Amino acid sequence: MTPRETGVDENLVELRRSLAGSVLGPADAEYDAARRCFNALVDRRPAVIARCQSAGDVATAFDFARTQELEVAVRGGGHNPAGHCVSDGALVVDLSPMRRVEVDVDARLAFADGGATWLDFDAATQAFGLVTPGGVVGSTGVCGLTLGGGIGHLTAQHSLTCDNLVGAELVTPDGAVIRATHDENAELLWGLRGAGGNFGVATRLEFRLHPLDRVVGGVLTYVGKPVREALRRFRDVAASSPRDLSCQATLTVDESLATTLIVVPCSTSSDGDSQELRTLRSAPRIVDDGLRAHTFLDQQRVIDSAYGEYRHYWKGHFVRELPDELLDELLERIVALGRSPGGILIESLHGAPKDVDASTGVVGFRDAAFNVSAQAVWQGAELDQESIQWARDTATTIEPWSFGGGYVNYMQADEPIERVRAAFGPEAFERLQVLKRRYDPNNVLHRNQNIPPFDRGAVGSV
Repeated sequence: MTPRETGVDENLVELRRSLAGSVLGPADAEYDAARRCFNALVDRRPAVIARCQSAGDVATAFDFARTQELEVAVRGGGHNPAGHCVSDGALVVDLSPMRRVEVDVDARLAFADGGATWLDFDAATQAFGLVTPGGVVGSTGVCGLTLGGGIGHLTAQHSLTCDNLVGAELVTPDGAVIRATHDENAELLWGLRGAGGNFGVATRLEFRLHPLDRVVGGVLTYVGKPVREALRRFRDVAASSPRDLSCQATLTVDESLATTLIVVPCSTSSDGDSQELRTLRSAPRIVDDGLRAHTFLDQQRVIDSAYGEYRHYWKGHFVRELPDELLDELLERIVALGRSPGGILIESLHGAPKDVDASTGVVGFRDAAFNVSAQAVWQGAELDQESIQWARDTATTIEPWSFGGGYVNYMQADEPIERVRAAFGPEAFERLQVLKRRYDPNNVLHRNQNIPPFDRGAVGSV
């Protein structure tokens, strides 16, 4: 143990006295569970975990990290596949105790604390027949998904999650608590709509809500050689469907290693049996038709992803189209994977994202048609190299059709800064660097897809 680590351990008493929430060190019984994140490939041991209960606690944690010269990681839902929520020898600002969600029914607004998950959020808003477009896995953190963009079951209907963000409370690394709205720090709100946690720790987010009682959704599963036809039907339906149908698909293999396509539609049409749904349901070799009318909370439960049980490595690209040639390449790549779990996720971006004024947020993929992601998922460490290489090779296969950089929420920690810059474009990236210099000039918050502060002496550099 180094002298600095010894000092941290001795000063945990002081931090515990200053923090309303709890403080965990390596000797505490809850430490191992608290340092666990979604991606089991990430196994790191922070020096201290500060389980915050308020913006004041976050400011206190920042002050402690600065005094002890500790790196800072921030944990909301902990779902980022890069594992940015935990770091060796660091202080983790853990927002998981802050899960309150309040709803203003008359104003159609929801207020979510920094550690809230989408199940927390949807349970609160659906009690009043209201919703904000979120993700597809309920245990995902509201803040993390929102700040990186947000693609999910209602993207076609109500756009990206970040487009519905109307206000935020943020604690900056110097301990200041600031507000970002259309009228107050509007430039910061622009940056929060897509640039991740680069500027501060979001302790409270404010969202626009939309009425929604029931949807028609669920899972359609196709197996075997006819998957090629089903995949093309999905592509055609997603590309031409009205904005009342969101849709995504995953190519994978089943237990017998047969090529499998899983399509997840979510329709808010008054017609529960639309032509688009009939087209999907009539594709050959459909082995499971789970479409039904149900609540949006039920729709949020049709996809799950075990927390902390599997190792993950994701890599992908936004594309302007899905030509037959690319679909055939994807089918070959899933055969090359040759095992389950894992697969290739295809998320449609048609509908509402195209209607939003692009100047209102920095999110850079609004003009893409689909997000295509190779998602290697496995359990044994002996498969690490092979699985990571499959994801990288699959992403290389997709790259000739790529549009801009990748999806910030899915990027691994090894993505080069050039690709992060490409995700926003050079002009927007430099504008983000200016924001970073204002709110985090020392780049304390670098455990993310990082935007370094603007350097006045190196204009145009990164």
